[in-house]
Amino acid sequence: MLNIQPTYLSYFVRTLPNFLWPLKWYIIKKSLCKVGSNFKFGYNSEFFDHRLIEIGDNVFMGLNTVINTNVKVNIGNNVMFGRSVTIMGGDHNISEVGIQMRFVKSGGKNIPITIEDDVWIGSNVTILKGVKLGEGCVVGAGSVIAKSLPPYSICVGNPCKPIKLRFNHESLKLHINAVKSKYTFEEIISIQNKWAR
Repeated sequence: MLNIQPTYLSYFVRTLPNFLWPLKWYIIKKSLCKVGSNFKFGYNSEFFDHRLIEIGDNVFMGLNTVINTNVKVNIGNNVMFGRSVTIMGGDHNISEVGIQMRFVKSGGKNIPITIEDDVWIGSNVTILKGVKLGEGCVVGAGSVIAKSLPPYSICVGNPCKPIKLRFNHESLKLHINAVKSKYTFEEIISIQNKWAR
């Protein structure tokens, strides 16, 4: 990992011309906290603070991906992002008396963001602090995710909510066995039922 202050790295990467894309790609990959094999991202993507971002194997991020965080962001294996996905980690303390919000440097609910394996995130999705996107879920384009989403669900909207499972029960059992899921069938159904209530 390259140990560069986030503001310097962000400025340097933004000011590099696009024809120096291979250099930009190398610097970004080497600056992330952890990055797996076969990680691909759009040439105008931005990652800030890179020291808090962990990315698994076979991850693809479309053009204009932005990860702007002051909390840990953990992205699993085989995850796909559409264009213009934004991850906003961290929070501001808005209840400090006598100080304007811009100048409050402590407080706020800074909870990590987790995107589990085999997640597909559509274009123009915004992911906010403290959420966990369950294994195998699909998020529809334009959604705003403010709460965690269950595994193997199809989710849409603002606020984003699960609307159905990706598979019928028989197919789900076959799928989770084939991909060696960390979830059992019963756990997935239980989580889905909690959301339905």
